Amino acid sequence: MEIDIYFDKPGELPSDFHFLPEKDAFKSSLVTENYDVAILGVKSELNSANKGAALAPDAIRKYLYTLRGGFEKLRICDLGNIKKGNKPTDTRFALRDIIAELHARRITTVVIGGTQDLTVSIFDGLKENKDEISVSVIDSKADLQKESDTFDSFSFLNQMLEDEKLSRLDLLGYQNYFCSNEQLMMLKERNFFGIRIGSMRGDMGQSEPIFRDCDLLSLDMTAVRQSDAPGNGFPSPNGFFGEEVCQLARFAGFSDRISVFGLFEVNPYFDNNDQTSALAAQIIWHFIEALNNRYGDFPIRGIETYKKYIIPDIIGNDEMVFYNNHLNNRWWVEIPTLKGKRIFSCAYEDYRLASVNQVPDIWMKYYLK
Repeated sequence: MEIDIYFDKPGELPSDFHFLPEKDAFKSSLVTENYDVAILGVKSELNSANKGAALAPDAIRKYLYTLRGGFEKLRICDLGNIKKGNKPTDTRFALRDIIAELHARRITTVVIGGTQDLTVSIFDGLKENKDEISVSVIDSKADLQKESDTFDSFSFLNQMLEDEKLSRLDLLGYQNYFCSNEQLMMLKERNFFGIRIGSMRGDMGQSEPIFRDCDLLSLDMTAVRQSDAPGNGFPSPNGFFGEEVCQLARFAGFSDRISVFGLFEVNPYFDNNDQTSALAAQIIWHFIEALNNRYGDFPIRGIETYKKYIIPDIIGNDEMVFYNNHLNNRWWVEIPTLKGKRIFSCAYEDYRLASVNQVPDIWMKYYLK
Protein backbone atom coordinates (compact mmCIF):
# COMPACT_ATOMS: atom_id res chain seq x y z
CA MET A 1 0.00 0.00 0.00
CA GLU A 2 1.24 3.47 -0.85
CA ILE A 3 0.92 5.50 2.36
CA ASP A 4 2.29 8.83 1.14
CA ILE A 5 -1.18 9.79 -0.10
CA TYR A 6 -2.33 10.05 3.52
CA PHE A 7 0.12 12.79 4.47
CA ASP A 8 0.78 16.48 4.28
CA LYS A 9 4.44 17.26 4.76
CA PRO A 10 5.16 19.41 7.82
CA GLY A 11 5.51 23.10 7.12
CA GLU A 12 8.86 24.82 7.09
CA LEU A 13 10.03 24.90 10.67
CA PRO A 14 12.67 27.12 12.28
CA SER A 15 16.17 25.88 11.51
CA ASP A 16 18.05 27.90 14.12
CA PHE A 17 20.20 25.20 15.72
CA HIS A 18 21.25 26.81 18.99
CA PHE A 19 23.21 23.98 20.53
CA LEU A 20 24.63 21.92 17.66
CA PRO A 21 26.08 22.35 14.19
CA GLU A 22 23.23 21.88 11.71
CA LYS A 23 24.82 18.71 10.31
CA ASP A 24 24.57 17.04 13.74
CA ALA A 25 20.92 17.93 14.36
CA PHE A 26 18.02 15.48 14.19
CA LYS A 27 16.45 17.19 11.19
CA SER A 28 19.59 16.80 9.10
CA SER A 29 19.71 13.05 9.65
CA LEU A 30 16.17 12.31 8.41
CA VAL A 31 15.74 10.13 5.31
CA THR A 32 12.88 9.70 2.86
CA GLU A 33 13.19 6.02 1.94
CA ASN A 34 14.47 2.67 3.24
CA TYR A 35 13.70 3.76 6.79
CA ASP A 36 13.13 1.59 9.88
CA VAL A 37 11.61 4.26 12.16
CA ALA A 38 8.72 6.51 11.09
CA ILE A 39 7.42 9.67 12.75
CA LEU A 40 3.92 10.86 11.92
CA GLY A 41 1.75 13.65 13.26
CA VAL A 42 -1.99 13.79 13.90
CA LYS A 43 -3.81 17.10 14.10
CA SER A 44 -7.09 17.05 16.00
CA GLU A 45 -9.43 19.58 17.58
CA LEU A 46 -12.48 17.64 18.72
CA ASN A 47 -13.78 19.94 21.46
CA SER A 48 -13.09 23.21 23.26
CA ALA A 49 -10.58 21.59 25.58
CA ASN A 50 -8.56 20.64 22.51
CA LYS A 51 -8.48 24.13 21.04
CA GLY A 52 -5.03 24.62 19.57
CA ALA A 53 -4.17 20.88 19.66
CA ALA A 54 -3.85 20.80 15.87
CA LEU A 55 -0.61 22.76 16.28
CA ALA A 56 0.96 20.06 18.45
CA PRO A 57 2.81 17.92 15.87
CA ASP A 58 4.75 20.82 14.35
CA ALA A 59 5.28 22.45 17.75
CA ILE A 60 6.95 19.24 18.92
CA ARG A 61 8.97 18.93 15.71
CA LYS A 62 10.30 22.44 16.21
CA TYR A 63 12.23 21.17 19.25
CA LEU A 64 12.82 17.58 18.17
CA TYR A 65 14.54 18.70 14.97
CA THR A 66 17.15 20.69 16.89
CA LEU A 67 18.18 17.82 19.18
CA ARG A 68 21.11 15.57 18.33
CA GLY A 69 20.50 13.09 15.53
CA GLY A 70 22.85 10.81 13.67
CA PHE A 71 21.75 7.53 15.29
CA GLU A 72 24.15 4.96 13.93
CA LYS A 73 21.77 1.98 13.67
CA LEU A 74 18.59 3.78 12.62
CA ARG A 75 17.22 5.37 9.49
CA ILE A 76 14.41 7.74 10.51
CA CYS A 77 11.75 9.26 8.28
CA ASP A 78 9.26 11.99 9.16
CA LEU A 79 6.20 11.10 7.09
CA GLY A 80 4.42 14.37 7.91
CA ASN A 81 0.91 14.94 9.25
CA ILE A 82 -2.13 12.85 8.36
CA LYS A 83 -4.40 14.87 6.07
CA LYS A 84 -7.51 16.20 7.73
CA GLY A 85 -10.61 14.24 6.77
CA ASN A 86 -14.19 15.42 6.52
CA LYS A 87 -14.92 13.95 9.96
CA PRO A 88 -12.86 12.56 12.88
CA THR A 89 -13.50 8.95 11.85
CA ASP A 90 -11.62 9.61 8.59
CA THR A 91 -8.47 10.35 10.57
CA ARG A 92 -8.94 7.28 12.72
CA PHE A 93 -9.38 4.99 9.71
CA ALA A 94 -6.34 6.50 8.00
CA LEU A 95 -4.20 6.01 11.10
CA ARG A 96 -5.35 2.40 11.38
CA ASP A 97 -4.38 1.65 7.77
CA ILE A 98 -1.02 3.44 8.10
CA ILE A 99 -0.09 1.53 11.26
CA ALA A 100 -1.08 -1.78 9.68
CA GLU A 101 1.16 -1.10 6.68
CA LEU A 102 4.14 0.15 8.69
CA HIS A 103 3.90 -2.79 11.09
CA ALA A 104 3.79 -5.22 8.17
CA ARG A 105 7.07 -3.64 7.02
CA ARG A 106 8.51 -4.02 10.56
CA ILE A 107 8.88 -0.26 10.90
CA THR A 108 8.73 1.18 14.43
CA THR A 109 6.35 4.14 14.49
CA VAL A 110 6.19 7.26 16.67
CA VAL A 111 2.79 9.02 16.61
CA ILE A 112 2.75 12.61 17.89
CA GLY A 113 -0.24 14.85 18.55
CA GLY A 114 -3.93 14.15 18.76
CA THR A 115 -6.10 12.85 21.56
CA GLN A 116 -5.42 9.59 23.35
CA ASP A 117 -8.45 7.81 21.91
CA LEU A 118 -6.29 7.42 18.77
CA THR A 119 -4.71 4.56 20.72
CA VAL A 120 -7.65 2.43 19.55
CA SER A 121 -6.88 3.16 15.88
CA ILE A 122 -3.26 2.15 16.45
CA PHE A 123 -4.44 -1.00 18.24
CA ASP A 124 -6.75 -1.82 15.32
CA GLY A 125 -3.87 -1.35 12.89
CA LEU A 126 -1.66 -3.76 14.82
CA LYS A 127 -4.50 -6.31 14.88
CA GLU A 128 -4.14 -6.69 11.11
CA ASN A 129 -0.90 -8.63 11.61
CA LYS A 130 -0.99 -9.85 15.23
CA ASP A 131 -3.18 -12.28 17.16
CA GLU A 132 -2.20 -10.97 20.61
CA ILE A 133 -1.38 -7.40 21.53
CA SER A 134 0.04 -6.09 24.80
CA VAL A 135 -0.63 -2.41 25.54
CA SER A 136 0.99 -0.12 28.11
CA VAL A 137 -0.74 3.15 28.97
CA ILE A 138 1.01 5.90 30.93
CA ASP A 139 -1.81 8.00 32.33
CA SER A 140 -2.99 9.60 35.55
CA LYS A 141 -6.51 8.24 34.92
CA ALA A 142 -8.23 5.00 33.94
CA ASP A 143 -9.95 6.06 30.73
CA LEU A 144 -12.94 3.73 30.91
CA GLN A 145 -16.53 3.87 32.03
CA LYS A 146 -18.76 0.95 32.93
CA GLU A 147 -21.47 0.39 30.32
CA SER A 148 -20.57 3.60 28.49
CA ASP A 149 -21.53 4.10 24.84
CA THR A 150 -19.35 7.17 24.38
CA PHE A 151 -16.01 7.09 22.60
CA ASP A 152 -13.49 9.75 23.51
CA SER A 153 -10.19 10.17 25.31
CA PHE A 154 -11.90 9.48 28.67
CA SER A 155 -13.54 6.18 27.68
CA PHE A 156 -11.49 4.68 24.83
CA LEU A 157 -10.26 1.78 26.99
CA ASN A 158 -13.81 0.39 27.06
CA GLN A 159 -13.51 -0.59 23.42
CA MET A 160 -10.12 -2.20 23.86
CA LEU A 161 -11.03 -4.17 26.99
CA GLU A 162 -13.66 -6.09 25.06
CA ASP A 163 -11.30 -7.03 22.24
CA GLU A 164 -10.20 -10.66 22.30
CA LYS A 165 -6.80 -9.73 20.85
CA LEU A 166 -5.89 -7.63 23.88
CA SER A 167 -3.67 -10.02 25.82
CA ARG A 168 -2.41 -7.57 28.42
CA LEU A 169 -3.02 -4.00 29.56
CA ASP A 170 -0.79 -2.09 31.97
CA LEU A 171 -1.93 1.25 33.41
CA LEU A 172 1.21 2.96 34.68
CA GLY A 173 1.35 6.01 36.92
CA TYR A 174 -2.34 6.34 37.72
CA GLN A 175 -3.35 8.66 40.55
CA ASN A 176 -5.90 7.12 42.91
CA TYR A 177 -8.05 10.23 43.33
CA PHE A 178 -8.67 10.28 39.55
CA CYS A 179 -9.81 6.64 39.45
CA SER A 180 -12.99 5.13 40.85
CA ASN A 181 -13.01 1.77 42.58
CA GLU A 182 -15.29 0.55 39.80
CA GLN A 183 -12.76 1.50 37.11
CA LEU A 184 -9.88 -0.22 38.88
CA MET A 185 -12.06 -3.28 39.48
CA MET A 186 -12.80 -3.46 35.74
CA LEU A 187 -9.06 -3.84 35.15
CA LYS A 188 -8.58 -6.30 37.99
CA GLU A 189 -11.45 -8.52 36.84
CA ARG A 190 -9.66 -8.95 33.51
CA ASN A 191 -6.39 -9.67 35.29
CA PHE A 192 -4.72 -6.52 33.96
CA PHE A 193 -2.02 -4.55 35.72
CA GLY A 194 -2.12 -1.14 37.36
CA ILE A 195 0.71 0.65 39.17
CA ARG A 196 0.14 3.87 41.10
CA ILE A 197 2.52 6.74 40.55
CA GLY A 198 3.80 6.56 44.13
CA SER A 199 4.83 2.94 43.69
CA MET A 200 6.51 3.70 40.36
CA ARG A 201 8.40 6.64 41.79
CA GLY A 202 9.88 4.33 44.40
CA ASP A 203 11.25 2.07 41.65
CA MET A 204 10.99 3.34 38.08
CA GLY A 205 12.80 0.24 36.90
CA GLN A 206 9.76 -1.96 37.59
CA SER A 207 8.32 -0.69 34.29
CA GLU A 208 11.22 -2.10 32.26
CA PRO A 209 10.03 -5.75 32.13
CA ILE A 210 6.51 -4.51 31.35
CA PHE A 211 7.72 -2.59 28.32
CA ARG A 212 9.76 -5.61 27.21
CA ASP A 213 6.48 -7.48 26.61
CA CYS A 214 4.71 -4.43 25.15
CA ASP A 215 3.59 -3.92 21.53
CA LEU A 216 2.05 -0.47 21.94
CA LEU A 217 2.87 2.33 24.38
CA SER A 218 0.35 5.16 24.75
CA LEU A 219 1.45 8.22 26.73
CA ASP A 220 -1.02 10.87 27.90
CA MET A 221 0.96 14.02 28.67
CA THR A 222 -1.49 14.81 31.48
CA ALA A 223 0.42 12.12 33.40
CA VAL A 224 3.20 14.72 33.76
CA ARG A 225 2.75 17.34 36.46
CA GLN A 226 1.53 20.78 35.38
CA SER A 227 4.73 22.61 36.33
CA ASP A 228 6.66 20.41 33.88
CA ALA A 229 3.97 20.13 31.18
CA PRO A 230 1.29 22.85 31.35
CA GLY A 231 0.35 22.48 27.68
CA ASN A 232 -2.75 20.29 27.86
CA GLY A 233 -6.44 20.76 28.48
CA PHE A 234 -6.56 18.93 31.82
CA PRO A 235 -3.38 19.70 33.79
CA SER A 236 -2.75 18.41 37.31
CA PRO A 237 -0.35 19.71 39.98
CA ASN A 238 0.84 16.14 40.58
CA GLY A 239 2.33 13.67 38.15
CA PHE A 240 5.62 12.46 36.76
CA PHE A 241 8.60 14.79 36.65
CA GLY A 242 9.98 15.51 33.20
CA GLU A 243 13.10 13.42 33.84
CA GLU A 244 10.98 10.49 35.02
CA VAL A 245 8.80 10.34 31.93
CA CYS A 246 11.93 10.55 29.75
CA GLN A 247 13.31 7.60 31.70
CA LEU A 248 10.11 5.63 31.05
CA ALA A 249 10.36 6.40 27.34
CA ARG A 250 13.94 5.15 27.36
CA PHE A 251 12.95 1.90 29.07
CA ALA A 252 10.29 1.46 26.38
CA GLY A 253 12.73 2.12 23.57
CA PHE A 254 15.01 -0.65 24.80
CA SER A 255 12.16 -3.14 24.30
CA ASP A 256 12.85 -5.47 21.39
CA ARG A 257 9.12 -5.97 20.89
CA ILE A 258 7.48 -2.55 20.96
CA SER A 259 6.10 -1.45 17.58
CA VAL A 260 4.36 1.87 18.20
CA PHE A 261 4.84 4.73 20.66
CA GLY A 262 2.03 7.29 20.74
CA LEU A 263 2.44 10.61 22.56
CA PHE A 264 -0.90 12.38 22.97
CA GLU A 265 -2.71 15.34 24.56
CA VAL A 266 -0.16 18.08 23.88
CA ASN A 267 -1.91 21.41 23.37
CA PRO A 268 0.26 24.45 22.56
CA TYR A 269 -2.70 26.75 23.23
CA PHE A 270 -2.24 26.17 26.97
CA ASP A 271 1.55 25.94 26.94
CA ASN A 272 4.03 28.20 28.68
CA ASN A 273 6.99 29.23 26.54
CA ASP A 274 6.66 25.95 24.56
CA GLN A 275 7.64 24.01 27.68
CA THR A 276 5.39 21.00 26.99
CA SER A 277 6.34 20.77 23.32
CA ALA A 278 10.03 20.87 24.24
CA LEU A 279 9.54 18.15 26.85
CA ALA A 280 7.57 16.02 24.39
CA ALA A 281 10.45 16.32 21.92
CA GLN A 282 12.92 15.15 24.56
CA ILE A 283 10.66 12.21 25.50
CA ILE A 284 10.60 11.11 21.87
CA TRP A 285 14.37 11.57 21.61
CA HIS A 286 14.94 9.29 24.62
CA PHE A 287 12.71 6.64 23.07
CA ILE A 288 14.56 6.76 19.75
CA GLU A 289 17.98 6.87 21.41
CA ALA A 290 17.09 3.65 23.24
CA LEU A 291 15.82 2.09 20.00
CA ASN A 292 19.25 2.76 18.58
CA ASN A 293 20.80 0.77 21.44
CA ARG A 294 18.44 -2.20 21.69
CA TYR A 295 20.01 -5.37 23.06
CA GLY A 296 18.48 -7.86 20.63
CA ASP A 297 17.25 -9.98 23.55
CA PHE A 298 14.49 -12.61 23.57
CA PRO A 299 12.38 -13.03 21.46
CA ILE A 300 15.00 -12.01 18.89
CA ARG A 301 17.61 -14.11 20.66
CA GLY A 302 16.82 -17.69 21.67
CA ILE A 303 15.91 -18.11 25.32
CA GLU A 304 18.12 -21.22 25.50
CA THR A 305 21.20 -18.98 25.21
CA TYR A 306 20.59 -17.54 28.70
CA LYS A 307 21.50 -18.97 32.08
CA LYS A 308 18.68 -21.13 33.42
CA TYR A 309 17.52 -21.30 37.05
CA ILE A 310 15.05 -23.96 38.22
CA ILE A 311 13.12 -23.66 41.49
CA PRO A 312 11.10 -26.82 42.21
CA ASP A 313 7.67 -27.43 43.69
CA ILE A 314 6.41 -23.96 44.59
CA ILE A 315 2.87 -24.46 43.26
CA GLY A 316 1.87 -28.12 43.39
CA ASN A 317 4.30 -30.07 41.26
CA ASP A 318 5.09 -27.16 38.97
CA GLU A 319 8.65 -25.92 39.03
CA MET A 320 9.53 -22.32 38.27
CA VAL A 321 12.05 -21.77 35.50
CA PHE A 322 13.85 -18.44 35.22
CA TYR A 323 16.30 -17.21 32.60
CA ASN A 324 18.91 -14.50 33.01
CA ASN A 325 21.02 -12.58 30.52
CA HIS A 326 24.05 -11.83 32.65
CA LEU A 327 25.27 -9.18 30.19
CA ASN A 328 22.45 -6.78 31.06
CA ASN A 329 20.85 -8.57 34.06
CA ARG A 330 17.48 -8.97 32.35
CA TRP A 331 15.23 -11.78 33.59
CA TRP A 332 12.47 -13.96 32.09
CA VAL A 333 10.20 -16.61 33.59
CA GLU A 334 8.52 -19.65 32.03
CA ILE A 335 4.88 -20.00 33.12
CA PRO A 336 2.34 -22.76 32.34
CA THR A 337 -0.75 -21.21 30.71
CA LEU A 338 -3.84 -22.57 28.98
CA LYS A 339 -1.88 -22.18 25.74
CA GLY A 340 1.08 -24.13 27.05
CA LYS A 341 4.30 -22.98 28.65
CA ARG A 342 5.17 -19.42 27.69
CA ILE A 343 8.02 -17.01 28.39
CA PHE A 344 7.35 -13.64 30.03
CA SER A 345 9.68 -10.81 30.98
CA CYS A 346 10.17 -10.33 34.69
CA ALA A 347 12.46 -8.65 37.21
CA TYR A 348 15.18 -9.97 39.47
CA GLU A 349 12.78 -9.38 42.37
CA ASP A 350 10.46 -12.04 40.93
CA TYR A 351 13.30 -14.55 40.93
CA ARG A 352 14.31 -13.54 44.46
CA LEU A 353 10.78 -14.08 45.77
CA ALA A 354 10.55 -17.49 44.14
CA SER A 355 13.92 -18.47 45.59
CA VAL A 356 12.51 -18.00 49.11
CA ASN A 357 9.31 -19.93 48.28
CA GLN A 358 7.10 -16.91 47.63
CA VAL A 359 4.95 -16.76 44.49
CA PRO A 360 5.68 -13.60 42.43
CA ASP A 361 2.75 -11.57 41.14
CA ILE A 362 3.59 -12.18 37.48
CA TRP A 363 3.20 -15.93 38.00
CA MET A 364 -0.30 -15.50 39.40
CA LYS A 365 -1.26 -13.26 36.49
CA TYR A 366 -0.61 -15.95 33.92
CA TYR A 367 -0.58 -19.35 35.65
CA LEU A 368 -3.02 -21.62 33.78
CA LYS A 369 -4.89 -18.66 32.29
